[in-house]
Order: sequence, then structure tokens, then C-alpha cells
Amino acid sequence: MNALKSLSPPSQLVVRQAQQINAQALLAINPPDADWREMLPVTGSWHLHAGWFRAWQNLGDQHLFGTTPPAGEFDGALLWLPKEKKLTDYLLHQLASVLPAGTPIWLVGENRSGIKSIAKQLNQHFSAVQKVANGNHSTLVVTTITEPRASCQLDDYRHEFEPPGALPKIVTYPGVFSYPGIDLGSTKLLAHLPNFKSGSVLDFACGNGVLGAALQMQQPQLKMTYLDVSAMALAACAATLELNELDGQLIAEDHLASRLPKYDYIISHPPFHTGQATDYSIGQQFLRHAREHLTHGGEIWLVANRFLPWPELIEASFGECERVAADTKFAIYRAVNKPASQRNKGRRK
Repeated sequence: MNALKSLSPPSQLVVRQAQQINAQALLAINPPDADWREMLPVTGSWHLHAGWFRAWQNLGDQHLFGTTPPAGEFDGALLWLPKEKKLTDYLLHQLASVLPAGTPIWLVGENRSGIKSIAKQLNQHFSAVQKVANGNHSTLVVTTITEPRASCQLDDYRHEFEPPGALPKIVTYPGVFSYPGIDLGSTKLLAHLPNFKSGSVLDFACGNGVLGAALQMQQPQLKMTYLDVSAMALAACAATLELNELDGQLIAEDHLASRLPKYDYIISHPPFHTGQATDYSIGQQFLRHAREHLTHGGEIWLVANRFLPWPELIEASFGECERVAADTKFAIYRAVNKPASQRNKGRRK
């Protein structure tokens, strides 16, 4: 019972309705947790979230993090519905291109996720949706592949655009933050970032790569690292770099892992949502450990909604937090990694 309570509400519903999911070789798509998997015949899983994949990564080749599903013979699929409708279209297209006709696909999601209107999204390749159960503020439904689709390529869903100003061309995909454009916060941060002359830069929660790519266009000698939790974001970032003839290291991670090196600069628009849920944990972990990943005199630059408690965390770690600019919605913050003897205690400029 305690294990059940630790699961997300949709996963709790899946556990309670496990007997209704009558596949023998089930493919799980983007499950946010793993403690339920012994209750169902899961033989493969496909993950778009690097943090969620961690509990599955040692289970074999049929458990993958990436933008395409694993190869295998599955007689059913169970999809945790994402909040983005266009990403749902992509996932269903992929499934209809790799699974045979007659394969059931169960979809589960919180009621606010769009699960109640999923029937409107399904095309002629799927049967009418049937409701299996609801509970835990979630709904479980099932459909069947009636007509397999031609192979699905990620670039079938590619959106490429050129922002105004001296910014790089951008590639983005469904599921990437602020798809199909650039978020306003990153635009504001770009307007205040200095022209870093040289050194190593970490773009934390890089999304489509606009922040780091813009810096690289100004100073090609910068050594860039791009980190994001999302497989779709990392694919978009890689495509953005290729389009602009730039390069950089890409890392799939949901936190600043201890194995990461020190950087001269860290730039970020830290996330505060996981799916539809407000989630401060990624931003909190990032800011508590950012100083450990900066060289002496290294700087962190970030943009955030003004209501977020990031300045207090920056002050606690760095000793002071400079507010470089602000408007009614966003603020730009900067901090410098100084020796302990030179740090002020909780000072905000």
C-alpha cells in the first residue's frame, strides 16, 4: 500500500486496473515511475525523460531513452499521456508505424492532461476509444491500431525557424519547452548576457539550444555543453547546432551530477514543472550545487519568473545574488563563485 501511494496518480490507476491490461508482452511509454512494473508483463519501455529512465536503464536493450521506440515484438502498449497534444500525435504515429494491426494501446493520464478528449486526436489508424476506468483523478482508456502507418521519422515533426535579431536558426520538435518558438524568458536573458570571450559554458535545461548557440555564434571558441532531461529537447538542440554549423557536448540528465566538471559559466532558464505538475526540485538541486561546478571566479546567469524563490537559494550558495534586470514577470540573476572568505552572507544587490 505504501508503494502504491508513492506512484503518480495515473500509475496508481494502472495498478488497480492491471487485470484489464491483457497483453503478454507490453511496451511501456514514458512511465514516470517504476514500482508498478512487476504487476504487468512489461518486456520493453520507451522513455523521453532521462530522470524517469534511470530506474529502467539496466534492464536491457528493449528499454530505451530516445526519440524512437525500441525494436521488439510487443502485443500491447501502455502510454502515459504527455501534456502536449502534438507530442501525443508523434508518439501515436511512432506506435502505429512499428506495431501491427490489432495491437491494443492503453492510454492513461490525469484528467487535466487531455485524456478525456483523446478520442478527438485519434485518426483513421485507430479504433474508437473505450474507457476502461477512472480514479485517482485519472482516466485509463484503450484503442486499437486498425491500420499501420508508414515509418515515422522525427523530422516529419521538425519545425525550423529564424528568430528576429542576431540569433541562430532554431530547430524544435513537439515536447520541447515553448514549442514551436522561443520562450520569452530566454529572449530576455539573451538581451542581458555579456559577450563571453572564452572558456567553458554549461547551458543547463538547454531546450532547443537557443542560449548556447547564440553565445557560440558570437564567440565560436567557447567550449559549450548542453544539458537537458528531454530526449526531444536534446534532439532539437543537436539539430540547431548542426543547422548553424556549431558543435557542443550533449548530456541527458535531470540534475547537476557530481561527475560533471567545472565550467567558467553556467547559463539557464531553470524549469519548475515536470509534466503538468509544479516541481521546484530540479531548480532547487541545480542552484544548490551550481557553485560546485564553477571555476574560481566563474559566473552563473539565469532568468526566472519573479515569484520563484531562486534568489534565496543563490544567496545561500554564493553569498550574494545580483539582480541584473527585471520586469513585471521575469528577473535576470547573476552570481560569482568567490572564495569563502570573500562571500557575503545572504546579500542581494
